Amino acid sequence: MLTDLSFLNPGEPWPPVSEISRLQKYEENKKLFKGKHDEIFKDWIRILREEQNASLLLIFNWHKRLSTLWGDLLLSEEPRFSAGEYGSREDEELRRIIEKSDLINTAYQVVLDLSRYGTGLFNIRNGKVDLTTPSIWFPVVSPDNIKEEQYHVLAWKVKRGEDEILKAQIHERGKYIANEYLLAGEKIERLLSTEEVSTGLSDFAIIPVHNTVESDEYFGIDDYTDIDGIIQELEVRLSQISRVLDKHSDPNMYGDESALELDPATGVEIFRGGGKYFPVPLGGIPPGYVVWDAKLESNWKEIEILMQQLYIISETSEACFGQLKQGMVESGSALKRLMITPLAKAQRLRMRLDPALKKAIKLCSQTGEVNLTDKPINIAWQDGIPSDDKEQAEVMAIRTGSTGGARTLSVRTAIKRMDNMSDAEVESEMERIAEDLAAENALDTGGFGAGDDDGDGGDE
Repeated sequence: MLTDLSFLNPGEPWPPVSEISRLQKYEENKKLFKGKHDEIFKDWIRILREEQNASLLLIFNWHKRLSTLWGDLLLSEEPRFSAGEYGSREDEELRRIIEKSDLINTAYQVVLDLSRYGTGLFNIRNGKVDLTTPSIWFPVVSPDNIKEEQYHVLAWKVKRGEDEILKAQIHERGKYIANEYLLAGEKIERLLSTEEVSTGLSDFAIIPVHNTVESDEYFGIDDYTDIDGIIQELEVRLSQISRVLDKHSDPNMYGDESALELDPATGVEIFRGGGKYFPVPLGGIPPGYVVWDAKLESNWKEIEILMQQLYIISETSEACFGQLKQGMVESGSALKRLMITPLAKAQRLRMRLDPALKKAIKLCSQTGEVNLTDKPINIAWQDGIPSDDKEQAEVMAIRTGSTGGARTLSVRTAIKRMDNMSDAEVESEMERIAEDLAAENALDTGGFGAGDDDGDGGDE
């Protein structure tokens, strides 16, 4: 870990030695996310026992699917944000920040980063909530407390003519120092320029969001490292099976030498197939195909076990990916029971993302028209699982007393929960319901032809 800014001094190596392994891991996980597994799983060539020009036939991008799963569970059903009363200045400022920042999509990308890298970063800049890749991020912590941040440094290389320049932003609370350094090979040669920029914020503009964190570590743990070995073995095993099946899909033949013919062009004896009749002399060998019994049962058993371990270690299940056997899911509550583990993981990520999002919104408002720093911001999160409307309607009917039992919930709250409405939308809906009921009552008691069976309006 970095505990001071000395790594930016002239003569120091770039990148800092203590950060090289972390940056290499980021690069490897980025390639895994993009499906470039053959660049990372170097050992598969030895396992396949092939020449150096062999290729990994099958690549299954479980890494990417795992990261998008957490983003889907957290944000595919958009959470509801609120600040103050509906339509208030505070609420309007919140809507402005959400729209300008494209906040849901920005948060989704941060979730992808905290899954594949272990940490995602919000960056408050240009009056909106933005994000930054962790591959250019170098946090500086207190030597006495690894969880206490002193600076957030963003640094990246650019080419300027023949020179290679290191641009660095040293973020402090309320400002950052923008420096440029000349690089000479793998070292910082000298400082070229420096400038202080005010952010207008009361805190750091950089807001990290970590995945699971150990007590003695600062960075979060990525989702890929624990499953790399399983995925490599699955891809190698399935590639081996595919190669074997391809090899034996065109079997060779055997038979008596009399089946061979002399090719007049080459003078070599060859076999010509294609429906030709071969007379078999007494004691001769009839032509036949070399058949092969694959006996792949043990391979499929190993794959089944590996898939089970993949689900366990990645904290997922077959249900996450739509692999549901008939009769497994008969209701929304049954689906949620199958999703207990992944929903618990999603909740763990939500506990990290929720305060970071609120902090980002409040800091962003400090450069806007209405400061939300001291205002409570609420985020109503969804679980990302399609709701079972019939089941929910039955539950709400019971809780509102419509079925004759004790009333434990108001109709307004039931509508709000069922249809994910705001208080103003619920009131509007209640008014429309009342209008419909009034119209129905009017028809029942005094509508057209009331008290006159033949409808002519006359007396009997």
